This record gives sequence, C-alpha cells and structure tokens, in this order.
Amino acid sequence: MISKLGKMKNSWFVKGVLGVTALSFMSLFGVSSYISGHKNKPAIKVDDVVIYQDQIAMQFKHEQQMAGKMFGDSVTITDEIKNAMLQGIVQRELSNAIITRMGQKYNIYVSNSLVKQIIYSQPEFRTADGKFDPSRFRQLLSMSGWDEAQYIDNLKKDLIKQQIIYEPIKNFNVPKVMAERLAMIENNKKIFKYVKIDPRDIKIGRSISEEELDQYYNDFAQNFMEPETRDVSVVLLSMQDMENRVVPTEQEIEEYYNANLDHYVVPETRDIAQMTFNNREAADKAYAELQSGKSFMQVAESIGQSKNDTNMGYMAQDAMLPELGGKVFALAQGAVLAPTQSEMGWHIMMVKDIKLGSKKSIEQAKAEIVAQIKKDKADDEVYDVSKQIEDRIAAGTALEDIAKQMNVPVLKITKLAETGNAADIGKAPKNLTVNPDFIETVFSYGKGETSQIVETDSGFAVVRIDAIHDTHLKDRALVAGDIKKMWEENERTSLTQEKVNDVLHDMEDGDDLETVGPRFGLTVSTTAPLKRSSSFAGLNKQQMLDLFHENLKTPKTFNVGNSTIIAMGIEDINAQAALGKEELDAIKTQARIDQAREYSKIMLDAYAKEFDVRVKWRLIGLDDGI
Repeated sequence: MISKLGKMKNSWFVKGVLGVTALSFMSLFGVSSYISGHKNKPAIKVDDVVIYQDQIAMQFKHEQQMAGKMFGDSVTITDEIKNAMLQGIVQRELSNAIITRMGQKYNIYVSNSLVKQIIYSQPEFRTADGKFDPSRFRQLLSMSGWDEAQYIDNLKKDLIKQQIIYEPIKNFNVPKVMAERLAMIENNKKIFKYVKIDPRDIKIGRSISEEELDQYYNDFAQNFMEPETRDVSVVLLSMQDMENRVVPTEQEIEEYYNANLDHYVVPETRDIAQMTFNNREAADKAYAELQSGKSFMQVAESIGQSKNDTNMGYMAQDAMLPELGGKVFALAQGAVLAPTQSEMGWHIMMVKDIKLGSKKSIEQAKAEIVAQIKKDKADDEVYDVSKQIEDRIAAGTALEDIAKQMNVPVLKITKLAETGNAADIGKAPKNLTVNPDFIETVFSYGKGETSQIVETDSGFAVVRIDAIHDTHLKDRALVAGDIKKMWEENERTSLTQEKVNDVLHDMEDGDDLETVGPRFGLTVSTTAPLKRSSSFAGLNKQQMLDLFHENLKTPKTFNVGNSTIIAMGIEDINAQAALGKEELDAIKTQARIDQAREYSKIMLDAYAKEFDVRVKWRLIGLDDGI
C-alpha cells in the first residue's frame, strides 16, 4: 500500500489538501484488493469491521467542501488531488478499522459515562464560568464539519488507541550509552555556503501571446470551470420561533412553580468559623479559654489551626451535618456553639454573620417560569410544526404560503455552491450555508421541488430550488487575468529551473559556488557553525539531515516553498565539550518521542497482519494499479 500512497506529486495544492484531510501515511501489510462495481457495497474490510462505499463518498464530499472553504471555488479538484484525498480517507479508515478490531479482540470497552466526562471537561466546550454549554459544543462540531455521533465515535477510537498503541510504548527508555552517542552526533557542527533562487526575483522578458492564451484556456479548461450553483428560497424556523409558539397556561405555570419551589427559595446562610478536635478534653479546654475572654482566632491559633483552617464560609443549614446544623442555626450572630460531637470528631463553632433567606413569589418568578416552559416544550413544538409543514408540502402548498402561516420571511440565497459559498445569502444566517445537512438537501432536489424539513444549526429549514446554474466553462475574457498569472508562474518556474541547472553545471565543471553565484546574480551566504537540529534558509529537519550526510563541497538542491536552495557543507567542526545534564536529558526526551512515534507505526503494521484486510480500490474510485 505504501507504494500506492506514495505516487503523488508535491504540488502546493496537494499539500494543502493533505493538510485538510490530516493524513498519516504508513505501510499496512497483507492488504488485498479486488474489483467491484456495485453501489454501497463494502469498500474496506478488516475481518468483520466494514466501511461502506457511501461512507467513503460522504467523507470525500465533506473534504471537498472543506477544501473549497480553504482555497475558494476557483480551485478545481483535479484527478490527482481527488486521488490524494481518497487515498487519505482510505488510510484513515483502515487505521480506524484496525484499532476497532484490536479493541474487540482485547475486549476494550469505552463507557458512555467516560466519554461524557471527557467531553464535559474540554475547555473549548465551556462557558466563561466553567459550565458545559451544549450549544457551544454543537456549534464547534458543526464548524469542524462533524456531528455529535462522529465526534463520540472518534473519541472512543482514540481511547482504544491509547490502550493498545500508546500505553505499551510510553515507558520506553533511552539507555545512557545511546543518549551519549546521540549527544556526540548532536554536538557535531558544519558550516555551509548557499544561494537562494526565488522565482519572484526572476524577470520575464516577454508577455503572453494570444496563441498561448488560447492554448492555456483549452489545456487547463478544468481550472476555469464555473461549478454548479443553485438559487434557493428558504423558510427557516429557529428554536426561538418554536418557543414563541408555546403559550403556557396559568395552570402550567403554577404546577411548574410548585414542582420547582427550591429554585425560587433562597435559604438563610451563615458565615461560620469552627475549631475541630479529636477528643472531648481538648474541646472543653479550648471552650473554657473562649469563655475566659480570649477571641476565637486566639484560641484557634494556640492549637495550630489557622484562619484558613477555621473558615467554613457561608453555609445553608441543609449543607451541614444534621447534629450541627440545627444547633448552629439556633444561635445569634457572634454566639459560639459549645463542644458538640459528630461522626467527624468534636466541634466548636461561631456564627460570624447571618444572611437572611428569601422566597420569590409566583408572580416574581413568572417570567422565568414562562421562559423555561417554552424551552422545555419547544422540542414537542418542533415535531408538531414539522408534521404540519410536511403535510402542506405534500398537499402542494407554496413555500410563500407556508412562511406566511408560520409568520416568518422567505430567505433568498443566490448561486449557492456545494462548498457553501454563495453570490448572495441575503438575510440568511451565515452558518446556514456551511451546514453539511443543508448543503446536501439543496443539492438533492430538482428545479422547482420543495424539500422536506431539515435540521440545521440555525434551526429547521425547508428549501425550494428556484434555479440551477449548470457547470460551465467561464468566458475567456473573464479568466484572462488568471491565465496570465498561471503563465507567468510557469515561466518563472521554468526560468528558475534553468538557472538552477546552469549553476550546478558550472559547479560540476569545477567552479566554486563563490564564483558561480555572482555570475548569475545570486548572493552567496555562509552560515555560522550549525548542529543538525538547527536550520537555515527555511530548510526542514529532514533536509538538514540530508545535507549533514552529504560530503563536503558537494552541492545539494532543496525546494523551500517556491524557492530553490543550492547548499553545500564547507567545513566540519567536531565539538569535544560534553553536554550538560539538562541538554542530555533533552536529547533523551526527544529520542523517546521519536522512538515512540516509530514504534506506534510498527505496532499498527503488526496488528494489521493479524487480520484479513481488504480494499476495493476501484469501488472507492481509485485505479488498482496506481
């Protein structure tokens, strides 16, 4: 499989899409492939764990929408990019299926209560006061293109992965001799010379011709396609609309008030200080000192109990131990309770302050009660309204008449694409057009048809398709600017490669980089002595390692963004100073991380060998021979 997943060009757009799909490539052994042409058949199997064709298709559609949001409608999903996205989905689903199968094998069970606890503990799902907010939870999931079930399923898979992958390798230790060897390698330094060839610095000596404009327009027609868009009319009922339809009766208000009386009663609370003792004798002695005139804190500090130890704060009677609560709440402010025993020991308590309780009358609480009843009954109202709307749609009622009956406006959205972008969304909520269920509904009906009701983050929507604008090639005059930019980019890329080839050719003939660079208008830079973990000119970790492994005076070329770096080592510096404990510990830590990453891949590969793993490449939309 690794050979299949490796046959992709390193274009900037492919890299962008791979970032969107969060791929993690690895080799999975024992994968069979076979051909099938039927719809919604098993596309991936790991023993009895099955991923179906429509699941792959739905994920691909979702990632298309995400790519569209990230890069805009002007970017076309080419066959190369499509293959990369599909391969990423296959890789991810294979990994998840293997994890699921291993969880089954070892009877690893993740309870719903644990999942709930984890979700409730996530700070991004909490309000400013630290409370879990269900609406915030759903909103953030929607922004990520997930629904609640998907999030929970992935969370459970991650917990299983933690047990079968990460737990076995978390205690991996790096021996001292290995750390010292790594330290010696780390201490090795080199000095490099390099030039940077940036296409933006390349000057193009001519303009694009009319013939080239035509050629680019025809050869890259897929880049200039206007995607299918739709004009739609929408009736949107928010939860607030549903709540507004609920009118609680006086009887319902009274019943709610009586059933939730504790919500409207604020009990008396008292600010209490206490000293605690293990036996009666110590408690009596302290109480005698209080009666002799000493203050509460003087006595407490004499027995080693600080202000923090004694301060209980404001407490209601029902929050105290039964044997203490009644007695404390019978005291006047400033009074002290004589030594009293409880299951926790002996106590002396003082009432520092009293806050009297209060009670909201039904009239005072009425607005709050009405709002809560409306919320509680809104879900029932959704069901009733949905049924009414669907009955009216079935009877042929016009969308405008349905909106009038529901007392809501008809929203107009113009030229809505499957990516969620639109020419004009009018007064529709911004998050409506990025909701996957809404988009799927819009593109599931024909012109003039009215949809069934669909739930979105903004409420409950009914959609009518007013017009369909088919995919078509944009007029050449409209894309001439885009064509010129593409041509200029290709010209600069071509001229950049020519310059790279010329520099390398002259160096192969024996000229030094110091001489060749200025010949082609390039600045030659020299680095300070660098470790292999350092960087210059934007080189990444792997590129630095490749450069360190190369012989001195041997040029290597690297792509960094759109630029090309030609670099070579000119001097080796072998540092003899030993690393300190802190540096050595850092090297050991990094080694553990690197080894754990490699071992996790090895373990997943090993797990894959235990099962019958099959992929229907052509059913997924990938050629078996890629």
